[in-house]
Amino acid sequence: MKVTIVGNHCTWTRALSTSFLINDELIVDVPQGSFKSLYRDYGLDNIKYILITHFHSDHFADLHLVIDILSRRKGKYVILAPKGCKERLFSIFHAFDVPHLKKPVEEKFEFLECENGKSYSLGKYKIKTYKMIHGSLDAYGYIIDDGRVKVGFSGDTCMCNSLLKIIKKSNAIFIDASKIDENLNHLSVNEVLNLSREYKNTTFYPVHISDATKKLVKDFGLNETSEGQIIYF
Repeated sequence: MKVTIVGNHCTWTRALSTSFLINDELIVDVPQGSFKSLYRDYGLDNIKYILITHFHSDHFADLHLVIDILSRRKGKYVILAPKGCKERLFSIFHAFDVPHLKKPVEEKFEFLECENGKSYSLGKYKIKTYKMIHGSLDAYGYIIDDGRVKVGFSGDTCMCNSLLKIIKKSNAIFIDASKIDENLNHLSVNEVLNLSREYKNTTFYPVHISDATKKLVKDFGLNETSEGQIIYF
């Protein structure tokens, strides 16, 4: 599996928010500002599937721009996201005065709604969804299984049982490391460090980092990630 880190930061930084390309054909999260990089640096020619972890702007806001490009091309697409994704998109189309996108979305895009612990088949990929704890929001983490390797994506979450399930079942995980202190919305770098020590069979890649946690990731000897980095599993 080829994982391209399109962005690896959180909202409160100058760098691009967290987003991934899997084998150049599957996108995990489309944060504000990511469209420029996805379109200019990587292209969208091979995209077939889009996964959204939750509906905060730093994970979802540029989805309508990606849809605009894909809607002009032949083929069908699948979006796996928390419940209500299609309705939210239609609201965005109205707010941004792009009502023409509604018709191609109805014709070309299949929407699958996440359920905790459920598996979905997207082409050669088996995707398993886990409900995370991110305040009161409906948020999900994923395990992407390509038949050779299982890679986890925590999305935004605090410590919870679903996160531990993803870690235990994955060969590697891209994990939220937003905060210095423990809280009810995000993981702290100390928590990520302790998890990496406990689950030694899983490789940890801290993402969704802030300017402060970026330094801690380095100081703690965790795997550093960067925008544009490509990791092969």
